[in-house]
Amino acid sequence: MEIVSTQINHAQNGLIIKMPLGSSLVKLNKTFIEDKDRFIDVNIEDIPIMYCEDGSICCIPKEEEVFSLAIVGASGFGKSLALNRIHSHLFYQWKTNVCLMNDISEESFKWSEPMKFRAFKEFNRLYLNQEPCPSPIVYVYPNTNTLDLDLDFLRDKNYIKTVMPFADIIEDIGFYLSGINPEFDVGKSGMYINDLKDSLSECDTAMQVREILTEELPGREGKNFRAMRIKILTAFDSLFKEEILDITNPECHAYIRLNNAPLKNPFITLMKAGVIPSFITSDLSTKKYKSQIFACHINSIFQNHNKEFPGEKTFLLFDELRTVCETDNDPAAKAIGQVAARGRIMNVGLVYATQFYDKIPNCVKGPKLNYLMAFNHNNSKILNEIGSDFDLNKRVKERIKKLKKYECFAMTKNKFIFYRDGERWEDSQPVKGRIFYPVANHQTVGKK
Repeated sequence: MEIVSTQINHAQNGLIIKMPLGSSLVKLNKTFIEDKDRFIDVNIEDIPIMYCEDGSICCIPKEEEVFSLAIVGASGFGKSLALNRIHSHLFYQWKTNVCLMNDISEESFKWSEPMKFRAFKEFNRLYLNQEPCPSPIVYVYPNTNTLDLDLDFLRDKNYIKTVMPFADIIEDIGFYLSGINPEFDVGKSGMYINDLKDSLSECDTAMQVREILTEELPGREGKNFRAMRIKILTAFDSLFKEEILDITNPECHAYIRLNNAPLKNPFITLMKAGVIPSFITSDLSTKKYKSQIFACHINSIFQNHNKEFPGEKTFLLFDELRTVCETDNDPAAKAIGQVAARGRIMNVGLVYATQFYDKIPNCVKGPKLNYLMAFNHNNSKILNEIGSDFDLNKRVKERIKKLKKYECFAMTKNKFIFYRDGERWEDSQPVKGRIFYPVANHQTVGKK
């Protein structure tokens, strides 16, 4: 498959915001004061995330280094809205590469449309003079034997189905076979697979693989090595039945071309084409091997980033991180942990949302985070952990329990930038506010 680079109409670097002169003035009858007197133009390069109780605008500062941000809260209070908003600003305002790495709820289907909900649009216009704007998204489906696409719905969307490259998988076959069957351990049998790697990597079909294994593995006659032989053949058969490899699904693509350039990982290619890949994982999330698939793509982006995107920044965004990984030993957790630990060196940032801050790996929270946005949550264990990570007092933790829909507390180990009445200042204390809404549409406006 070949992708032709698209022409994206980016917003300019700064966001020209018409700020009200004093929070009380926004409530005045417009007949008493003209718009040109009520507002002033302020060039904000930072990302406005919420309107605070004191009438100021709280922003994540634009800096040389990438950042890591967690968005935490109970279901239905605004986590995904905040994730939606931030992805648009990273892409349009900062012109960074953005990759949505876990859309398990298929929320990003709406993000390729401009915001349509009237109340959201009016709030953004009132405080930011900001208009709706769709995101240029290509939906990436990991193929499996249970994937069922709604082609009528997808007729007006840009999407691809993708599989894993067998030639690469064979280099670490034990890693992927253990994902298909967690009880499978290559062990000493791995030496026999390693001896056949060159021949196996050249296979174009699953039948060719089985022919080589059948012919070359020991144990063909007699009892010696028979159990090992059956074990390997059974494991490979299980791998092929999942239909996740390019040699079992020739109509799907492990790599895609950009303007006839060399083959690339699909996420890298799509970002090079100027669009936002969204990994639709509603089907993948039910698979035992999901962690291996996530790890492969995350590692490919991270390890090749400075080569593929020299001088550029990329942000990986995850909705409900717990569905990607739960323990530090998960392959996906190790991959994301690299981003959290070394992202500043590789220019790869991390943004994730989760309801279960206490059940995600330690390698992606605590000292690894620069910012956290806390929506309503009543779980004392989670609030105590957040409180420990960001040095919150008891009063702030109690106030988080009482937050209304779309309200949140923002906290940082770095700093926030604030704007009000044409003034700009920095602060690092936890602050409460009401989030600005996305400029792209959102699923709360209507399911797909």
